[in-house]
Amino acid sequence: MTAYELDDVDRQLLNLLQENARYTAIELAEELGVSDNTVHNRMERLESEGIITGYTTAVDYDRTGLELYFHFSCTARISKRGDVAKQAMEIPAVVEVTELMTGHENLHIKALGGVDEDITRIAERLDDLPMEINDENLVRSERSRLLDYVAVVEFVDEEE
Repeated sequence: MTAYELDDVDRQLLNLLQENARYTAIELAEELGVSDNTVHNRMERLESEGIITGYTTAVDYDRTGLELYFHFSCTARISKRGDVAKQAMEIPAVVEVTELMTGHENLHIKALGGVDEDITRIAERLDDLPMEINDENLVRSERSRLLDYVAVVEFVDEEE
């Protein structure tokens, strides 16, 4: 699969949309210094190329009463890993499943709960799947950030 060539406008547009997917085309155009028609065309192309795969709402789970984050390290047979990951995602409390290509613990599962007993309920549901739960942890905090596409290009260009 060939990577799509992003230009400066594409990268800036992606940065802005990650920040707030509800920006109007006019607001984006003003920020980027292009026409709103250009913004519409770029967004349409980025969507058709599969770069923009959807628009979501960021939710503060803590404020909704889901203050406990659980992390499970699991091992599934390589031939079953993809199917097990899909099955794990069907459990309502599970919000993320990461499949690793190598190593013993090849599935990492993140789930949310509101009370301590939720970890037991979630673990019991996961235990019904064809995998072994190697470790389960209550997460203290997580940090993440949006990818700054403009800064990444500048960073890569520094190395050259």
